[in-house]
Amino acid sequence: MTLPTSPTRATPMSLRTSAAWTFAGNAVYAAAQWGMVAGLARMGTPADVGLITLALALTAPVFLLMGLQLRSVQATDARQQHPFSSYLRLRLLGMALALVSCGVLSVVYPEATGALLWLGLAKTFEGISDVLYGLMQRSERLDWVSGATLLRGLFGLGFLLVGYRLTHNVAAAAAGLAIANGLVLLLLDWPRARKLGADARAQLTGPALRSLLRVSWPLGLVMGLISLGAALPRLFVEHMMGQANLGLYGALVYIPLAGSVVVNALGTVLTVRLSRAYASGNVRGFLKLALQFGVITAGLGTGLILVAVVAGQPLLRLVYGPVYAHEQASFVWLAVSGAVGYVAAASGFATTAARRFFEQLPLFVVVTAVLALSGWLLVPRLGLTGAALSALIGSLVQLVGSVLIVAHALRQPVRADALEKPAT
Repeated sequence: MTLPTSPTRATPMSLRTSAAWTFAGNAVYAAAQWGMVAGLARMGTPADVGLITLALALTAPVFLLMGLQLRSVQATDARQQHPFSSYLRLRLLGMALALVSCGVLSVVYPEATGALLWLGLAKTFEGISDVLYGLMQRSERLDWVSGATLLRGLFGLGFLLVGYRLTHNVAAAAAGLAIANGLVLLLLDWPRARKLGADARAQLTGPALRSLLRVSWPLGLVMGLISLGAALPRLFVEHMMGQANLGLYGALVYIPLAGSVVVNALGTVLTVRLSRAYASGNVRGFLKLALQFGVITAGLGTGLILVAVVAGQPLLRLVYGPVYAHEQASFVWLAVSGAVGYVAAASGFATTAARRFFEQLPLFVVVTAVLALSGWLLVPRLGLTGAALSALIGSLVQLVGSVLIVAHALRQPVRADALEKPAT
């Protein structure tokens, strides 16, 4: 590849413009993700939805663990301690290991082999794009990130539904998603990243790798635990109630998950500025942004609960079909869990912006243990409602722990890991 003689100097956008672009891209992406599940529910059976839900529940923790949340580490690297080449090489290594792990999982879950492998490839492409977005985010080119996210959502929706329509095979649908993610990476994300100075040929030295791993491994483990925690209720449903019931649960949970995309979009906009405020000792500015974020997410969650209570049954019938509409009670509890989770996610972004990576590890060990215990106790007794209640309990524990970590961070001086010299 021939590189430009010098990186393009990006002009940072205003917070309002960044938010507008990010919300536009993520709103379309969320709608597309929801459309995938709704399309499979309409064209196929709950068992088919259950199969794709199982594959997602198995692959997501692996890829988040191996991804080391490098985009957040990069975006909050206000002093630019690590070069982009370190992030890129480490992400490529992590994605390769995650893809191999999908092969291992396919031995344990042979009925999901095709879906697991194709979803693994799709997530590999998405993971590489994600670290490129970290470079764009640090340069405050969120319009590029949002445009690519929008296209990836639309292409993924189209390719997945066409693949399933032609074959009525979940693996073929997952293959369509992999093709869509690969096209966006090769034709859009990488050319744009090159304009900002990305170089795939740069080597990752041992000291640079160790330095970046020291910072990123706790957050990678945290994200893996978060994803495992989200997957546990689904895995309990699949194990105790079968794949068809997992399909019902997976469709219900996707509506609150669509709101999470909006929360993550706002968190993406605010992370860089929160980290700069914290690194500069501007506690008042940090706290103001974090509180505003919390209020917005609480409002979004309240709206979700109202929709579930007032219009849950007709909404489920309209989007998924009559068989899903019978599960309104479970849907309401999932909405409550989602609402608490939105505020917990806002606290999590603030924790990450303060670079409290290691402190999140014991919190999510506890959250995962609570989810495992509550799921084991509640799913056999209450079915899908028990799975929803288990998710709610986990979200409450996460919220309390995240708030305590942020409160402790604000009482402390800026830590040495925000002041260390760049690795060479």
